[in-house]
Amino acid sequence: MPTVFITAGAKNTGFAIAEKFAKEGFDIALSSRNGIEIKSAEKKLKEKYNVKIKGYILELTDLNNIKSVFSEIKKDFGSLDTFVANAANLGVGLDFLSTTEDEYDSVIDTNLKGSFFSAQEAAKIMKEQGKGSIVFISSVHSKQAIFGRSLYSSSKGGVNTLSKALSIELAQYGIRSNCIIAGAIRTNRWDNFTEEQEAAKRANWPLGIESTGEDVANGVFYLGSDLSKTVTGTELTIDSGILNCLLPYKEMYK
Repeated sequence: MPTVFITAGAKNTGFAIAEKFAKEGFDIALSSRNGIEIKSAEKKLKEKYNVKIKGYILELTDLNNIKSVFSEIKKDFGSLDTFVANAANLGVGLDFLSTTEDEYDSVIDTNLKGSFFSAQEAAKIMKEQGKGSIVFISSVHSKQAIFGRSLYSSSKGGVNTLSKALSIELAQYGIRSNCIIAGAIRTNRWDNFTEEQEAAKRANWPLGIESTGEDVANGVFYLGSDLSKTVTGTELTIDSGILNCLLPYKEMYK
């Protein structure tokens, strides 16, 4: 069976991606920084799907940990067909003028450095196979700016460029690299919203509805499987039309 590895696969969008690939017959490797959450996710998937599933504890700011986890995955599964770089430090509320070096390092080391070296380890395995697909989960924040997200936006802009660069550098080995530009995704952060707050958010989006994890997972599966065998270096936007609609500038203050 083909194998997929999803970082931050224990909940929200990452878990939905794992479920989609499991439904399609992929063996599943998934990671989280939280040992309890990854064990719970592993258990849930094993109860529903008849494929090989294993969770790993991974801290993306630790290069030695990245190398160790990929080594374990190769040993446990024997191959790696698809790698999904889903984990991210959201960097919420970091005002540009007061952002510290530690905050900078935390966001950039997770989102860009972690993605870079994880993709490197994935590509080393895929090169031996002569085939593979890398899918980066980026954000609409890499394309347009809002207050308090300059660092996050910068990191995701780097991810977009990294994906394009890898599509050229790795093509000779049969490895593809693509990017999901995601926005307006429903996660467990929505659980505390009132109906009024949900309605206010949806009013900003042309389609008036947020994406589910399953919506994003469908796009990831397309890019991560042979459905897109000649697609590389592209960006697939899943955002309810956000990038096509300019929000009023003063609304950003709210």
